[in-house]
Amino acid sequence: MKKTILLMIATIPLAVGPALAMDCGNMLDQSSERISKMSKASAEKRAALRRMAMTGYDHCMAGDTLNAEKYWKMIQESLS
Repeated sequence: MKKTILLMIATIPLAVGPALAMDCGNMLDQSSERISKMSKASAEKRAALRRMAMTGYDHCMAGDTLNAEKYWKMIQESLS
């Protein structure tokens, strides 16, 4: 029983580590700010980009940095 608890506690940093390596909240804030400044884009396009930003944030918080980066890049390309 004690070994199981110690093993569970020892694996917490492994699960949280990747999310901490990326600043998920800051990336979401930056993307949201840039999307809000897109005055010429349609409301539908801005909504789609916000959904992509939230999906990237969810992946980031889950520690899936590969997919999080993919979403951030797609958003950046759309904003260019």
